[in-house]
Amino acid sequence: MKHSLTVTLKNQSVAVERFLRVVRHRGFDLIHFQLNMDDGQYQVAMTVDSDKPIHLLTTQLNKLVDVRHVTLENLHQQAM
Repeated sequence: MKHSLTVTLKNQSVAVERFLRVVRHRGFDLIHFQLNMDDGQYQVAMTVDSDKPIHLLTTQLNKLVDVRHVTLENLHQQAM
C-alpha cells in the first residue's frame, strides 16, 4: 500500500540522514522524495510503499528529535 507523507525537519543534514534511516529500518520503500527549504526548516514530501501499517513508520518518525511534524496526506490503494 502506498502512503503520502509530509514531514517537517530541523535544518540539519544529520536530521535528513536519521529520518531516511528510520524509513529504511521500518521496511518502507521510498517511491518519491522531495526536499525543500521553507522558513529555515526542511519540508519533505514523500511517498512510501509497504505491506506494513503506516503507523509503524509515523510513530517512529514522530519520536525523532529532529522531526517537527509528520502529516499523512492521503492513502492510495495499489492496483491489483
